[in-house]
Amino acid sequence: MILKIMIKRMNNKVCTALVFRLSQLSFFMQRFSSICIMRIPPRVKSVFGHQHCYLCHQHCTAIVCNYCFDRLKEMGFGQHHSSTPDLLRNPAALKNLDTPNYDHLHAIDDYVWPIDKLVLDMKFGRKSVAADALASLFMHFVYPTLNEQATAGKPPQLLVPVPLSDKRYWQRQYNQAQLLCDCLSKTTLIPNKAIAQRVKHTQAQTELDKQQRIKNVNNAFRCDSAISEEHIALIDDVITTGVTINAVCYAIKKRNPNVKITVWTMAVTLLK
Repeated sequence: MILKIMIKRMNNKVCTALVFRLSQLSFFMQRFSSICIMRIPPRVKSVFGHQHCYLCHQHCTAIVCNYCFDRLKEMGFGQHHSSTPDLLRNPAALKNLDTPNYDHLHAIDDYVWPIDKLVLDMKFGRKSVAADALASLFMHFVYPTLNEQATAGKPPQLLVPVPLSDKRYWQRQYNQAQLLCDCLSKTTLIPNKAIAQRVKHTQAQTELDKQQRIKNVNNAFRCDSAISEEHIALIDDVITTGVTINAVCYAIKKRNPNVKITVWTMAVTLLK
């Protein structure tokens, strides 16, 4: 009887120790796998596709799933495109913009969810994958309409990112407009090139009113590239007054006076 009790106690101790060791092993395996995954370069990860939707986190190989696209459409997302895809023909948008120095303006929607979240993730959260999600929304809600109406007689032949100052680039380690440009270029098969440069570091535009913004970006951009393309698209994340976009367009047209410029932005903030 005593022998049976001793064997039972030994078995309990062995089981407890075994469970403890297995839990430790599981913990270290999880840590090891997470570290290995973090060290995989983004280009390698992209080969295997996305594992979940960026918005709803459901399992999906696309950056934004069909459910989210359908849900956004039901919510009226992108509804300002019902009358015209060119916001320069939309009085509600045009009245708040600095007199455009470009020919066409296209945006997904106002600065609303999920654009606001994605832009903040991309610019300040160091989540470059948010640029893929924004480009996916642009391609779903805007680009098909552009193809139907054949803006300016032909689609843009070159995509151009709004340049970032060297100081701000070193702070962020990337230009969010270039990220968007790369994503859109990959999907549309339209080449992209940074033909404009920001030659003056300026104060953040969000802290200024319209007149201060105009003064802030005066002579802030330069374009030394003579291009053969007749129609280009300038890429940016958000437009509020259009002052920065105008300054970039002025620099490009000063060097290439006959080029037509379409602006592709993710959102337009409609000021009251």
